[in-house]
Amino acid sequence: MHLMTFLELSQPKWTERAPVIAMQGVFFNAYFAAYLLSPKLAHRIVGYLEEEAVNSYTEFPNDLEKGIVENQPASAIAIDYWRLPPNPTSLRDRNITP
Repeated sequence: MHLMTFLELSQPKWTERAPVIAMQGVFFNAYFAAYLLSPKLAHRIVGYLEEEAVNSYTEFPNDLEKGIVENQPASAIAIDYWRLPPNPTSLRDRNITP
């Protein structure tokens, strides 16, 4: 759901989506081959990807605080999924308690 929210916020053009889709195809085939050769290696690769996701989700709020990333209004998909109050909700809204 995080990826869907970021896609809605960034609104990538087809020129940005095409290389991502191509790399997904390459990654899928390479990962499939790696899993056939060594499931342990494949699971380690997933671990590295998850670690990178944790780092990214940690850096994003910090970038919002520093003003590197603009604090935009939350997208409709995020408001619906996380049941946020409709207005005013932003990416970094301190009025919402977890």
